[in-house]
Amino acid sequence: MRFYAILYVVAYLLFVGTLFILPLFSFEGASILETTIGALGAQKVPGNWFANATVILLSFAVVPLATKQLGSYWKQLAVLYTFCIVFFFTGMYQLAGLDAQQYIFNYTNDALHSLFSVITGFAFCLFCVFFIVILKEKAHRWQTVIVFSLALILPLLMWYFPAYKGILQRVLFLVTFGWLFYALTSYPLKRSNSKASQIRRYNELKKHIQKDEK
Repeated sequence: MRFYAILYVVAYLLFVGTLFILPLFSFEGASILETTIGALGAQKVPGNWFANATVILLSFAVVPLATKQLGSYWKQLAVLYTFCIVFFFTGMYQLAGLDAQQYIFNYTNDALHSLFSVITGFAFCLFCVFFIVILKEKAHRWQTVIVFSLALILPLLMWYFPAYKGILQRVLFLVTFGWLFYALTSYPLKRSNSKASQIRRYNELKKHIQKDEK
């Protein structure tokens, strides 16, 4: 698991660095307060490839760590996989850039990016709901509820206060992906009764018995 955790942390730090550093070198007028990661990765924007690459890398980094930790919880894992897939597509499809007079943009990509951004939020919230069910500790369930609430409230605040949508989105990403790493690596889970889990426990018990016999 250590390798998967390191991979996640590296991807997360690259993503966070992009959120806060790239606006300084992107298009004129870009700012941490107002410019979202989607705008940094928009079509014809300088350095857009780096913004989109970090989104794609982070979406991939979640998968092996989640698979390792949630292998027997197929419902939770399926929802988290969905979240990763749609987040991946927000990096693949780009918003239209700002200068429509100088460039011809692909507005199908623009629409798909917006669609997948919305689905990403719904998928994350759905994962939180499914995740609460398998958590052992009450404190961890409350922490998940708080993150779930922020994942609902912050996008609404971005819509109400567009001048601050950049910083609000940054807070959203810092909290959700930071919490996701902490939850996957630290939260104890209830024992799974799935067939795959039972087979794994049987194999582990069998190995212990064989060791004792030797």
